[in-house]
Amino acid sequence: MSQKIERAAGRYVQPALQETLTCEQLETALRDESVAGVECGYFARIAEIEGEPELARALREIGEQHAINARGTLDLLMRAREPLTGKAIGDSRLNVTALAAFYARDAEAEQSRSRTAMNEGFADISSWFASQGRLRAAHAARLSSLLAGLRSAESDGGSK
Repeated sequence: MSQKIERAAGRYVQPALQETLTCEQLETALRDESVAGVECGYFARIAEIEGEPELARALREIGEQHAINARGTLDLLMRAREPLTGKAIGDSRLNVTALAAFYARDAEAEQSRSRTAMNEGFADISSWFASQGRLRAAHAARLSSLLAGLRSAESDGGSK
């Protein structure tokens, strides 16, 4: 029986999204949408500085559409995993736990990038990576602290 007939009969079961090429393509699309949105905002700022307000407004609107597209793509990825961590998307505690772990790992990666840039003679880029590493570590600590507070409130019977 074809998928079309199976769907019409209510018997079609969608395959698991995890570990498929479609899942990888969704993750690529999310990265592309996110980067395009950031670039549009950046280019809008340049257009504004150059005295091109109409162009700046158009670029900002296009950037906002990229942000909407990225969120829609992430909604679809929820069936499989969160792309930064590879973990399942779930309730806030699960999501924040995964992000805190990501930020802790990424803080170390940023420090490694900083060392590489310095070794290659790019002191300004090294400084940027080091700053990003400190920021990631601060994010990890903040999220871990918030999670600890949530766990403490739960053990106290849910009172705040």
